[in-house]
Amino acid sequence: MIVEAPTTPDPAPCDRRAAACVDGSEDQIEQLVLACQGGCGESFAQIVGLYQERIFNYLLRLTRSPHEAEDLTQETFLKAYRGLQRYARRYSFTTWLFTIAKRTAINHFRSNRHYEALPENDDFPSSGANPSDELASKDDQASLWALAGKLPPKQREALWLRYGEGLSVAEAAAVMRTRQIYLRVLLHRGRKQLAAWLNAKGKR
Repeated sequence: MIVEAPTTPDPAPCDRRAAACVDGSEDQIEQLVLACQGGCGESFAQIVGLYQERIFNYLLRLTRSPHEAEDLTQETFLKAYRGLQRYARRYSFTTWLFTIAKRTAINHFRSNRHYEALPENDDFPSSGANPSDELASKDDQASLWALAGKLPPKQREALWLRYGEGLSVAEAAAVMRTRQIYLRVLLHRGRKQLAAWLNAKGKR
């Protein structure tokens, strides 16, 4: 998919060194953000290029609808552009952007009455390792994420943020607007269910 970056009628000159940063490292992304805050539309277009596929895939796992995910991706970047001047480095830019995507999805879910609330209490299990680490081939890993699509939405989202996107427990919890303890609960439940399904599949 292609997301069109918003434009301003009279953009400020771009810092070419910042606008040339395209490898996705946090330090260089912060340089792009600073350039955007100074009015550089080209830098924001590069940010869109770096993140649009990741945001779309995340929203696709929440909505299970490519059409809805595409619309929400567009809306996410529009909100990010409008709110860029308020961005501060309390969290990484990646966490900030995924949080916007999450809130955009929540508003969509609530309007369609299928938002699932997070439980307020549970045990405290370990988050464990990446469930795809032991799968050698990309096909096996793809099959695992397809299987994860059968999990409850919150578990699926937690697994994707933690292992698909590589966010820390703290970052994933911030995106999902919950405590780290409940994020670990979701990861534990999701991994446990995936392991059960894989074991059952292996016995056939």
